[in-house]
Amino acid sequence: MTDAGGPAARLSAPVYFISVLLVTLAGFGAAMLARPVFGHAVLQWAGLEQAPRASPGSFYAVRVAPLLRDHCIGCHGETRQKAGLRLDSLAEVMLGSRHGVVVRPGDARHSELFTRISLPPSDDKAMPPSGKTPLTDDEVTVVRLWIAGGASPTLPASAVKGTPRLVKPVIIPELDPARAVKQRAPLAAAVQQIQRRLPGVVDYESRDSADLEVDASLIKARFGDAELAMLAPLATHIVRADFSGTAVTDASASALAAMTGLERLRLADTKIGDATIHALAPLKKLRSLSVTGTKATGEGLASLRQKGVAIYADADVH
Repeated sequence: MTDAGGPAARLSAPVYFISVLLVTLAGFGAAMLARPVFGHAVLQWAGLEQAPRASPGSFYAVRVAPLLRDHCIGCHGETRQKAGLRLDSLAEVMLGSRHGVVVRPGDARHSELFTRISLPPSDDKAMPPSGKTPLTDDEVTVVRLWIAGGASPTLPASAVKGTPRLVKPVIIPELDPARAVKQRAPLAAAVQQIQRRLPGVVDYESRDSADLEVDASLIKARFGDAELAMLAPLATHIVRADFSGTAVTDASASALAAMTGLERLRLADTKIGDATIHALAPLKKLRSLSVTGTKATGEGLASLRQKGVAIYADADVH
């Protein structure tokens, strides 16, 4: 018979399981103290701590989150987390990395996130890393203001003073050659024919546009009413035209009036007069007209001026 107090003594089942539970809890506690990120994650998972959520109109949602999305989540997002850090939500930002918190509310200077984005791109610890687009000075300021103001999830964007003005990025649309070819198809043959007859006078406004520009000012007197009449098949697609110094007269008034898409028209130093000006009156898109050195009068130009067309005429034409 074995002595109950000897080395072979066994723990009862309840005592054993309680011992295991205590050791496990102690291990979890030590891990939570050593790695705060893990600790907060456990507490949030257990429902003992509420994960912070940004309000839709908050400074974080409007100004900070877009910067993190554009510059950081490639390395610190859902699919990849360098150093165990995610920056794709406020909750993840506030959890920090495996090395500890990266945002200390009210203390930007000692917040790892701010420190890293403030470093010069050549620094090995800079965020984003070399080869990626760094944050601008204004963007760094936005993050600093958010942290210094308490890293609030709800503070309205309008409440943060000294914030750099939000500048919308310039988006250049991608060229679509197939679309341009399709748009130009109905007039391509006519454009090519006129380009052969009047080299350098007609061209497309841009590489992906079917709108046209006409510039006859370089050939001057060799371009007159007969040449302008050749443009009739293209009339509705012409948005800018320069006939300065050419031999165009009032005989071309109806041909010019047929250019219903005209936005800018230059007729300086030509022989046109009020007959042409009156013919241009119905053009709805015309924004600018140059008639210096012509017979156009202030009375004739009055209706176009009333419509808001910018008129460039001789000083004595009012």
